[in-house]
Amino acid sequence: MYVGNKPLNMENSMEFRQIKYSYELIDIRTLDGNQLIDSDDPDDNVLAILCKLDDAHITIKRILEKLSLLHPNEREDYIRKLLYLSGLRNLATTVKQEVLNMPLTIDLDEYEFFKDIFTKGELKGRQEGRQEGILEGELKGKLEGELKGKLEGIEGMLEIKYGPEGLELMDTLRNIDKIDKLDEFSALIKKSTSVAQLRLYLQGND
Repeated sequence: MYVGNKPLNMENSMEFRQIKYSYELIDIRTLDGNQLIDSDDPDDNVLAILCKLDDAHITIKRILEKLSLLHPNEREDYIRKLLYLSGLRNLATTVKQEVLNMPLTIDLDEYEFFKDIFTKGELKGRQEGRQEGILEGELKGKLEGELKGKLEGIEGMLEIKYGPEGLELMDTLRNIDKIDKLDEFSALIKKSTSVAQLRLYLQGND
Protein backbone atom coordinates (compact mmCIF):
# COMPACT_ATOMS: atom_id res chain seq x y z
CA MET A 1 0.00 0.00 0.00
CA TYR A 2 1.45 3.37 -1.06
CA VAL A 3 0.41 6.41 1.00
CA GLY A 4 2.84 9.05 -0.25
CA ASN A 5 1.96 12.36 -1.88
CA LYS A 6 4.18 11.99 -4.94
CA PRO A 7 3.16 9.88 -7.96
CA LEU A 8 3.61 6.14 -7.45
CA ASN A 9 6.70 4.99 -9.34
CA MET A 10 7.90 2.07 -7.22
CA GLU A 11 8.78 -1.28 -8.79
CA ASN A 12 6.29 -4.08 -8.21
CA SER A 13 8.81 -6.90 -8.40
CA MET A 14 12.22 -7.94 -7.09
CA GLU A 15 14.65 -10.43 -8.60
CA PHE A 16 17.66 -12.02 -6.94
CA ARG A 17 19.56 -14.65 -8.89
CA GLN A 18 16.97 -17.30 -9.73
CA ILE A 19 14.39 -16.01 -7.31
CA LYS A 20 11.78 -13.60 -8.58
CA TYR A 21 9.15 -12.04 -6.36
CA SER A 22 6.31 -9.84 -7.55
CA TYR A 23 3.54 -8.10 -5.66
CA GLU A 24 0.63 -5.77 -6.28
CA LEU A 25 1.14 -2.12 -5.44
CA ILE A 26 -1.95 -0.16 -4.46
CA ASP A 27 -1.99 3.62 -4.30
CA ILE A 28 -4.32 4.45 -1.42
CA ARG A 29 -5.46 7.54 -3.36
CA THR A 30 -7.32 5.24 -5.74
CA LEU A 31 -9.46 3.81 -2.94
CA ASP A 32 -12.85 5.14 -1.87
CA GLY A 33 -12.57 6.39 1.70
CA ASN A 34 -16.30 6.31 2.45
CA GLN A 35 -16.16 2.81 3.93
CA LEU A 36 -13.36 3.89 6.23
CA ILE A 37 -15.33 6.93 7.37
CA ASP A 38 -18.40 4.78 8.03
CA SER A 39 -16.34 2.35 10.11
CA ASP A 40 -16.70 2.32 13.90
CA ASP A 41 -12.91 2.12 14.23
CA PRO A 42 -11.35 5.62 14.59
CA ASP A 43 -8.13 4.28 13.05
CA ASP A 44 -10.10 3.64 9.86
CA ASN A 45 -11.72 7.07 10.09
CA VAL A 46 -8.42 8.99 10.09
CA LEU A 47 -6.97 6.86 7.28
CA ALA A 48 -9.78 8.06 5.03
CA ILE A 49 -7.95 11.40 4.66
CA LEU A 50 -5.38 9.58 2.49
CA CYS A 51 -7.93 8.06 0.10
CA LYS A 52 -9.58 9.49 -3.00
CA LEU A 53 -11.26 12.77 -2.03
CA ASP A 54 -14.11 14.23 -4.07
CA ASP A 55 -14.38 17.13 -1.63
CA ALA A 56 -11.66 17.54 0.99
CA HIS A 57 -13.74 19.83 3.24
CA ILE A 58 -16.69 17.45 3.35
CA THR A 59 -14.42 14.46 3.97
CA ILE A 60 -12.65 16.20 6.85
CA LYS A 61 -15.95 17.27 8.38
CA ARG A 62 -17.27 13.71 8.22
CA ILE A 63 -14.12 12.35 9.85
CA LEU A 64 -14.28 14.94 12.63
CA GLU A 65 -17.95 14.16 13.22
CA LYS A 66 -16.96 10.57 13.97
CA LEU A 67 -14.05 11.65 16.18
CA SER A 68 -16.26 14.07 18.11
CA LEU A 69 -18.05 11.06 19.61
CA LEU A 70 -14.88 9.83 21.31
CA HIS A 71 -13.78 10.50 24.88
CA PRO A 72 -11.91 13.87 25.00
CA ASN A 73 -8.48 12.32 25.58
CA GLU A 74 -8.98 9.72 22.85
CA ARG A 75 -10.43 12.36 20.54
CA GLU A 76 -7.36 14.57 20.91
CA ASP A 77 -5.09 11.62 20.14
CA TYR A 78 -6.93 10.86 16.91
CA ILE A 79 -7.10 14.51 15.90
CA ARG A 80 -3.31 14.56 16.22
CA LYS A 81 -3.12 11.49 13.98
CA LEU A 82 -5.47 13.10 11.48
CA LEU A 83 -3.37 16.26 11.45
CA TYR A 84 -0.20 14.25 10.82
CA LEU A 85 -1.75 12.23 7.99
CA SER A 86 -3.36 15.32 6.46
CA GLY A 87 0.14 16.73 6.01
CA LEU A 88 0.73 14.02 3.40
CA ARG A 89 -2.07 15.60 1.36
CA ASN A 90 -1.23 19.25 2.15
CA LEU A 91 -4.48 19.52 4.12
CA ALA A 92 -3.13 20.27 7.62
CA THR A 93 -4.33 23.89 7.57
CA THR A 94 -7.79 22.80 6.43
CA VAL A 95 -7.97 20.24 9.24
CA LYS A 96 -7.00 22.89 11.82
CA GLN A 97 -9.72 25.20 10.56
CA GLU A 98 -12.35 22.46 10.66
CA VAL A 99 -11.29 21.43 14.18
CA LEU A 100 -11.93 25.01 15.30
CA ASN A 101 -15.37 24.80 13.71
CA MET A 102 -16.33 21.55 15.44
CA PRO A 103 -19.73 21.80 17.19
CA LEU A 104 -18.33 21.18 20.65
CA THR A 105 -16.32 23.07 23.22
CA ILE A 106 -12.60 22.41 22.91
CA ASP A 107 -9.90 23.82 25.15
CA LEU A 108 -7.52 24.85 22.38
CA ASP A 109 -4.76 25.55 24.90
CA GLU A 110 -4.49 21.78 25.37
CA TYR A 111 -3.80 21.22 21.67
CA GLU A 112 -0.09 21.76 21.13
CA PHE A 113 -0.48 22.18 17.36
CA PHE A 114 -2.64 25.29 17.87
CA LYS A 115 -0.46 27.04 20.43
CA ASP A 116 1.92 28.48 17.84
CA ILE A 117 -1.02 30.14 16.08
CA PHE A 118 -2.35 31.77 19.23
CA THR A 119 0.93 32.84 20.81
CA LYS A 120 3.21 33.70 17.90
CA GLY A 121 1.76 37.16 17.44
CA GLU A 122 1.75 37.92 21.15
CA LEU A 123 5.36 36.84 21.64
CA LYS A 124 6.42 38.87 18.62
CA GLY A 125 4.60 41.88 20.01
CA ARG A 126 6.29 41.62 23.40
CA GLN A 127 9.68 41.33 21.75
CA GLU A 128 9.03 44.33 19.52
CA GLY A 129 7.70 46.25 22.48
CA ARG A 130 10.82 45.62 24.55
CA GLN A 131 13.09 46.56 21.67
CA GLU A 132 11.23 49.78 20.97
CA GLY A 133 11.08 50.62 24.66
CA ILE A 134 14.84 50.26 25.00
CA LEU A 135 15.55 52.28 21.88
CA GLU A 136 13.11 55.07 22.63
CA GLY A 137 13.27 54.94 26.39
CA GLU A 138 9.49 55.04 26.55
CA LEU A 139 6.71 52.70 27.58
CA LYS A 140 4.80 53.77 24.50
CA GLY A 141 6.94 51.60 22.25
CA LYS A 142 6.33 48.54 24.39
CA LEU A 143 2.58 49.14 24.50
CA GLU A 144 2.34 49.64 20.75
CA GLY A 145 4.39 46.52 20.15
CA GLU A 146 2.21 44.45 22.46
CA LEU A 147 -0.96 45.80 20.85
CA LYS A 148 0.40 44.95 17.43
CA GLY A 149 1.30 41.45 18.59
CA LYS A 150 -2.11 40.89 20.14
CA LEU A 151 -3.79 41.99 16.93
CA GLU A 152 -1.60 39.70 14.84
CA GLY A 153 -2.48 36.79 17.09
CA ILE A 154 -6.19 37.60 16.91
CA GLU A 155 -5.99 37.98 13.13
CA GLY A 156 -4.51 34.50 12.84
CA MET A 157 -7.20 33.02 15.06
CA LEU A 158 -10.00 34.69 13.08
CA GLU A 159 -8.57 33.60 9.74
CA ILE A 160 -8.24 29.96 10.79
CA LYS A 161 -11.60 29.70 12.54
CA TYR A 162 -13.81 31.89 10.33
CA GLY A 163 -11.83 32.70 7.18
CA PRO A 164 -12.48 35.97 5.26
CA GLU A 165 -15.67 36.66 7.20
CA GLY A 166 -13.75 36.71 10.46
CA LEU A 167 -11.08 39.02 9.06
CA GLU A 168 -13.77 41.65 8.42
CA LEU A 169 -13.68 42.37 12.16
CA MET A 170 -10.04 43.52 12.08
CA ASP A 171 -10.86 47.14 11.15
CA THR A 172 -12.91 47.46 14.33
CA LEU A 173 -10.35 45.62 16.43
CA ARG A 174 -7.53 47.94 15.35
CA ASN A 175 -9.35 50.78 17.10
CA ILE A 176 -9.02 48.99 20.45
CA ASP A 177 -6.05 50.32 22.42
CA LYS A 178 -6.35 48.29 25.62
CA ILE A 179 -4.49 45.03 26.12
CA ASP A 180 -7.09 43.60 28.50
CA LYS A 181 -9.87 44.16 25.96
CA LEU A 182 -7.91 42.30 23.29
CA ASP A 183 -7.18 39.47 25.73
CA GLU A 184 -10.88 39.26 26.50
CA PHE A 185 -11.69 39.12 22.79
CA SER A 186 -9.06 36.40 22.20
CA ALA A 187 -10.69 34.25 24.85
CA LEU A 188 -14.09 34.86 23.27
CA ILE A 189 -12.87 33.67 19.86
CA LYS A 190 -11.96 30.29 21.33
CA LYS A 191 -15.44 29.88 22.82
CA SER A 192 -17.43 31.49 20.00
CA THR A 193 -19.54 29.63 17.46
CA SER A 194 -20.12 32.39 14.89
CA VAL A 195 -18.79 35.71 13.59
CA ALA A 196 -22.13 37.28 14.48
CA GLN A 197 -21.47 36.50 18.14
CA LEU A 198 -18.10 38.27 17.96
CA ARG A 199 -19.55 41.21 16.06
CA LEU A 200 -22.25 41.64 18.70
CA TYR A 201 -19.60 41.71 21.41
CA LEU A 202 -17.65 44.42 19.59
CA GLN A 203 -20.78 46.51 19.06
CA GLY A 204 -21.50 46.34 22.77
CA ASN A 205 -18.01 47.58 23.60
CA ASP A 206 -17.88 50.60 21.27
